[in-house]
Amino acid sequence: MYGFHAISTHNGWAMAIAGTLIVFSGLVVLSAVISQLHKILLFLETKYDRFRNNNKIQESDEPDEQPESALPTIFPSALDEIARLYQPLIEEIGETFYLSDLYKIAKENKFPHPHITFTAFRDAKILIPHGEGVFSWKSPIVDTVNENE
Repeated sequence: MYGFHAISTHNGWAMAIAGTLIVFSGLVVLSAVISQLHKILLFLETKYDRFRNNNKIQESDEPDEQPESALPTIFPSALDEIARLYQPLIEEIGETFYLSDLYKIAKENKFPHPHITFTAFRDAKILIPHGEGVFSWKSPIVDTVNENE
């Protein structure tokens, strides 16, 4: 026995429909879970945060005092003024230094946009490359006005 008659005799149509329904319902459930996964993760994250905060040793309720920064609230736009702000960092790391060290210190001291600033310093010949990531610092010449004039 072959063909459609064999399929009908051995409940092939019912098995095909049942298999299709099982696969289709599995895909529907999977897509529903994936579409709501962000809500599930947010729920689990808030539960974890509550658990972590409840088990945390309570310290004082006073906020930590932030040390006053030597940086101005409005960062200057003139390159020589910016270089003057970087001067203490340069003195801290030495005469020749790796640019990565300067970048790390600038980030620790919360200097804004160090990559852009270092590029401007290189273009202005304030940062002088010596090869293989080693640089030296040349302070910009600041015009001084005689008080007698």
